[in-house]
Amino acid sequence: MINLKVIKIENEKYPSLLRKIENPPKQLYVEGDINLLQTNIISIIGSRVCSDNGKKLASKFAKDLVYQGLTIASGMAKGIDTVAHQATLQKNGKTIAILGSGFKHIFPKENIELYQQIIKNGGLIVTEYPPEEEPKSQNFLERNRIVSGIALGILVIEAAYRSGTSVTAKLAQRQGRKVFTLPHEIGDMHGIGTNKLIQKGAKLITEVEDIINEFSFLSYKKPIKEKQEDINKKICSNPQYNEIYRFITDKPILLNEIYQKSKKSINEINNILLMLELEGYIKKVAGGYVCILEKN
Repeated sequence: MINLKVIKIENEKYPSLLRKIENPPKQLYVEGDINLLQTNIISIIGSRVCSDNGKKLASKFAKDLVYQGLTIASGMAKGIDTVAHQATLQKNGKTIAILGSGFKHIFPKENIELYQQIIKNGGLIVTEYPPEEEPKSQNFLERNRIVSGIALGILVIEAAYRSGTSVTAKLAQRQGRKVFTLPHEIGDMHGIGTNKLIQKGAKLITEVEDIINEFSFLSYKKPIKEKQEDINKKICSNPQYNEIYRFITDKPILLNEIYQKSKKSINEINNILLMLELEGYIKKVAGGYVCILEKN
């Protein structure tokens, strides 16, 4: 059952940064912790059809920003948005998803479970559309002004030429928001848009400290390196991860070998391998997958 609230623009709970943009939504439909709208927010955006490297970078920066005490916002679309929300939840961080439809039409449908996880873990779902509103392409373009408008700044992970991500970045610049992006190799189709943004004034960053240092009211918190035994315990305590991780050693193992040893489907194994790789526990090599960390 949806526990829906409506926040009108004159309400004190309405995000102050969003109120100041051109053409702000007159009201927001929200579910979850509305207090997150008053926190320091960074929006992470990127391509729906993203690269594996883009997923890794989105996961890394989302987790690093959570460690700095920031709330992560995104559009709950496929690709980079989904990874940013998931990585935030993995670190017990707070995330805000902005929809381009009403609450009776969660889109994309494969993210209904993610939507539920965000609510369950104290996050927030936001839309300017009434519950019956179905997803439309125009809605997602309008939604983007909220993704950038509620945040201190946006981090662009990947953007193709003339993409929706690039449009959001331009909106952010027009709104006076800081735009951060990662450099890409020349010729990389996933980075054409990000490199263009850098040419047009976006700040090139290589680590989360570069973002924190742009805001005088934020202080960089140096990460504490986890002990090896704590990392191993964390993996072993996750039955889903451990069922696959236990087969991976310092010698490469192929996907088919893991499939033969486990009781999971190829699709399930692929998803777990990707999450283990994003977490930095394993890596893909020519002969399959190897463990990066020493096992106890």
